[in-house]
Amino acid sequence: MMKKRIFALLLVAAMTLSMTACNSGTTAKDTNTATPETTESTETKENTETKENTETKENTETTAPAETTSEENDTFTVAISYMPDTLAPHSGGSDDYTSMTRPLYDKLFIENTTGGLDYYLADSLEVSDDGLTYTIHIRDDANWSDGTPITTADIQFCADYSIHKYGYNRYIRVNGVEGSMNIIDDKTIEFVLPEPYNYQIITLSGMNVYPSHVFNGDPAALESATEYYSTPGFVTSGAYVVSEINEDSFVCTARDDYYRGTPQVKKVVMKVIGSGSTKSIAFENGEIDYMRITTIDELEKYEAQTDKYNIFSMSEARLNYLQVNPFGPANLNDAQREALFYAINGDEVIAGAYGSEKLATNPNSLLTPEMSLYNPDTPDYVYDLDKAKELAKSSGLEGMTLTYIFNKDRANMEAVAVVLQQQLAQIGVTLQIEGMDSSSFFPRFFAASSYNFNGQETTWDLGTNGWDSMKGSTLNQAYSYLNQSSNAWGLTDTCGELAAKINTTTDSEETQKMTDEVIELALAQHRIYPLTYTNYVMVSQKNVTGLDCSPIVPEFIDYLGISVNG
Repeated sequence: MMKKRIFALLLVAAMTLSMTACNSGTTAKDTNTATPETTESTETKENTETKENTETKENTETTAPAETTSEENDTFTVAISYMPDTLAPHSGGSDDYTSMTRPLYDKLFIENTTGGLDYYLADSLEVSDDGLTYTIHIRDDANWSDGTPITTADIQFCADYSIHKYGYNRYIRVNGVEGSMNIIDDKTIEFVLPEPYNYQIITLSGMNVYPSHVFNGDPAALESATEYYSTPGFVTSGAYVVSEINEDSFVCTARDDYYRGTPQVKKVVMKVIGSGSTKSIAFENGEIDYMRITTIDELEKYEAQTDKYNIFSMSEARLNYLQVNPFGPANLNDAQREALFYAINGDEVIAGAYGSEKLATNPNSLLTPEMSLYNPDTPDYVYDLDKAKELAKSSGLEGMTLTYIFNKDRANMEAVAVVLQQQLAQIGVTLQIEGMDSSSFFPRFFAASSYNFNGQETTWDLGTNGWDSMKGSTLNQAYSYLNQSSNAWGLTDTCGELAAKINTTTDSEETQKMTDEVIELALAQHRIYPLTYTNYVMVSQKNVTGLDCSPIVPEFIDYLGISVNG
């Protein structure tokens, strides 16, 4: 029988700060709604200078950060991996870029992990009983950084840009058919769909709102706006404006007229810092205010120094998974894929690559526990080495060499690759591991699903990736895999048909029933192996509080709760 696991979100025991200190966006649950990284750090280099403290743990002494001045207490310094060419809201794609621009731009609303919405530019969303009409009201006091009110003209501008770029209005389009968009007044707008579409919440929450008045309502002007968004002082909707751009950093200064209140942190400095021990040393010297922890050694080290540091933990709402490429050179058959999955020990992956369930847990589904459609009783894959060896031998998998690709910019991915390499070697399979940076990995991994069959899709057999921000009440990112019309991930057409029905069904019981069916059906095909649910654990300087006020990855969506005064 397949084993079942029920997961709880784990918080680090040393987390000392209360969520009640947050000053985050208004949270509201829509009762009538049918809705649905960080470079891996290596072990920190230890300093030889010690502090007069007899309670410090052996081999964990670090140089104490210098005392901060009042000016430094108004500044929050964030490590970034590179300097972007532009800070335009529509030029991103990576987690790093999203983190860099979060202080500058607000969304209409964001789905949270409790099943509701956190409102920003909008203050309400109403969904009609038939699931067709989505009515958004923009906050009366929402304004651009130049003082201009944010209105439905800006939403219309977003729709016009979509038409300019894609040839259709993506905010009212379902299954190739467009509905209508109706402006009621300066602050109210309706999106009328041709049929119910639970994914609409994600579509609207992902909208980048642009200042129509800056571009004179011409969506084509956005295509040549790189210089505009690379010059300090460009118009923003978030809590900060860019006041300074340097060769290796840029400075965001708090707005006094921000519609949600004045940030406690007056300046946010985004500074290019190296990875691994370089970042750790910069943190311990007080050059940056926080960093992510990805190893048990780091976690234990900083947990032992609560007099100097704070620890924060939140679920990433991310599923990291292993993908079998249906176009791979080995062209693995059903029995060979089944043998691979029997050989994987999920608990050993957690222990070997993360070292603690405080950093990651063993998943049982393609959905995460932060999603309302997640079922903790979904049957998990079974680890059975004897069965794996038997199948590997009888299917011809034994003796094969498979190409395995991973994104080395993602935390712990290399360690996961090494563990899997060791596990599959036990059934006579050799993994040829290839680590790449994000810019090289994603085009190769997604070559088949991008409808750009340039040969890259046939160059690898196995690959690891992660779906992030998997929360809310839809299938979220899993939908794009289950309903992949090009069969890029090798799943049957039935999976796609079920996924499409789930997104257009308004009956909650029927939706859950079909979701359970499609997840079990997808897993039974041995194409995608759920590897880890990851937690995002951070260490900050002692005077930094509020990093857990708005739990979302990549960090941070709400800077109002962050303080550097302790």
